[in-house]
Order: sequence, then C-alpha cells, then structure tokens
Amino acid sequence: MNLLEIVNNVAVPSPYTLTIEEFKGLDTKELAYVFFMCDHTSPFAVFDVEQRHDEVKLSVYGKSKWTASSKVKGACDKYRKLKETSAVKLLKAARNSIVKLERYFDTVDLTLLDDNGKPIYHAKDLVANLSKMGDVVDGLIKLEDQVKKQEQVNTNARGGVVVNKYSS
Repeated sequence: MNLLEIVNNVAVPSPYTLTIEEFKGLDTKELAYVFFMCDHTSPFAVFDVEQRHDEVKLSVYGKSKWTASSKVKGACDKYRKLKETSAVKLLKAARNSIVKLERYFDTVDLTLLDDNGKPIYHAKDLVANLSKMGDVVDGLIKLEDQVKKQEQVNTNARGGVVVNKYSS
C-alpha cells in the first residue's frame, strides 16, 4: 500500500489513498508525515518515536511550528492497522530494543560504584554483551528480510486474487 505515487516527478496521493476515509483530505506533506512516522521501511524507522517525530517534522516541514492534527493522528492509526502484521510488530519491537541497547552502551560507566564501593557495572559483563552484538545485528537483518519476503507475497495478492504470469 503506497500513500503517495510519483507522477511526472511530483508526489501525488495514490488512488488507494483516496479511497480510505482517514486519508481523504490530507495534503501531500501530511501523507508523507504519516508514511515516515508509521512505516517500518521509512528511513526514519531507526529512531525512537519522539526523535522520529522531531526528525520527520524537520525534514517534511522545516522549522515551521506545524503540529499533527487529530486527522493526521487518525491517519497514522489507520495506516498502522493496515500495515502492521505480526512480523512487522516484532520488527518494530526489535528495533526499539536496539535503541535501548544503544542507550545502555552509551551510558554504561565502569567507574560507577554502589553505596558499598563496589562497581555497579562489571567489565566482564560489558565485554560479554559486546561480543553478542553481532548476533543481535544478524537477527535483526534476518527478521527484516523475513518481513520483506512476507510483504512481497502479500503484494502479489490483490484483493485475495493471486497474481501469476497469466494475470494482467
């Protein structure tokens, strides 16, 4: 499902978008905001929700004081409902966990001591966690690939009709 299509080098709402009540009346920038905020394939999907909002708003609207209206928020809710399979939900949860791991590695301080003068964080635990990061990244890549494959299968079915080489 594409919210926008490129026609003569101009982004316009797709015919699909125009048929769904929650998307009707939204302008191109609002539809772009919905996509960038809600779609797991968005280049902004690597950010947590608060940072994603700030980055998308800046990229789409610049430094204006734009805020998402209730109509835009409703469109986001509808888009998520239409796009999120179980696999996509797992992928989003995995990405959120990666953000938390990133924060952990950024903030862990091996010199911090508890009230008894013992280290809060242990170097051996940090090293063990770091050694497993490759497995985490590989697992995320594998999950992303599985989601892409599932979406390709779903894209090949239009309204429950399977598209094959004889379909036009």
